[in-house]
Amino acid sequence: MTAEDKATARSLGFRIRAARDAKGMSQEALRSALGIADRQTISAIENGERAVKPEELVRLCSLLEQNLDYFLDPFVVAGEAEFSWRATDTLPDSDLNSFEVRAGQWVGLLRFLRRWNASASDPFSFSLRLSPQSTFEEALTLGESVAEKLELGSVPAARLTDQVESVLDIPVLFVDAVESTYGSVSGATCHLPDLGVILINRNEPEARRNYDLAHELFHAVTWGQMKPDHRDGSKAGSPKSKSWRIEKLADNFAAGLLMPRAVLDRAIDPRRIDEVGHLVDVADFLRVSPSALGYRLFNAKLISQVLCDSLRGATSRLQNQGQPKRFSSGFVELLRHGIERGQVSARKVAKALAMTMPELADLFAEHSTQPAPFAL
Repeated sequence: MTAEDKATARSLGFRIRAARDAKGMSQEALRSALGIADRQTISAIENGERAVKPEELVRLCSLLEQNLDYFLDPFVVAGEAEFSWRATDTLPDSDLNSFEVRAGQWVGLLRFLRRWNASASDPFSFSLRLSPQSTFEEALTLGESVAEKLELGSVPAARLTDQVESVLDIPVLFVDAVESTYGSVSGATCHLPDLGVILINRNEPEARRNYDLAHELFHAVTWGQMKPDHRDGSKAGSPKSKSWRIEKLADNFAAGLLMPRAVLDRAIDPRRIDEVGHLVDVADFLRVSPSALGYRLFNAKLISQVLCDSLRGATSRLQNQGQPKRFSSGFVELLRHGIERGQVSARKVAKALAMTMPELADLFAEHSTQPAPFAL
């Protein structure tokens, strides 16, 4: 098989395994239903080592109750992509799972176009030397080190997205996440064998978006050492459990990344460190919430518990800041190049993004003064 054939077979194998697992079917049961002589052949198919014959693919559609697009659509990431979601506990799993299917299409489209247009890179060459047994202080210190490594400057949140994408090669997509009367999603990390992607709910306040990005970055660069649960919050585990510790490590890393001690020392007037109003101004300057700044200062033993509690109830001016543009400029440019070069049709892009053609044209207009790369 050629390299492209191997990649196709590998993706198809992942999807077959995912569909078989979803059906609760064993490899032996699938072997018997397909009339294949031995179970090792099923294993070879699922590992991408043996191509699937056309007649077998038709039979798999029936046996696994999936349409042909599930197996052949290049944007499907079923069986390959793993998500970790920051979602409210009240959001039903069914709503989250439905949204995950949509998000998988965005990630699959992004990966497909990166393979055509982006230079080869290893997005996981950067990792943090942490384990679930690491202390929260170690996570915070590493967050500060990453802020310095990425050269985030005096307002780390301001440059974080650009540096995560350009230096670490981890795409960041700002999306309209699922929101209902039952709950909402604030962010996620998506991990694939060859790519990591961070998704952020663009409808959240800026301070929350910045914190979520820093938190999800932790998961993106520590996935191999400490894979997070499918969703965090209290559903991530009881206090002191491994999953709880992983999320707390991510919180401390985010605090160090967005609020390094050297940055705080420059931003805070020591004569006014006991003034709520001054600290709210500092939080706004750093583009974090007063609550996040309060916890950071309290844990550093710089303010009292009473002042920390006061900051929890303080109002930030960042609540009224505008939304970031949908997805990202880099992603939309990939779409433009892909359509212009004939790598993908505008209609397939629109379908993957769940948009009409006029809505897709509006997306291009949102990011560029150039006309959309297709005619309506």
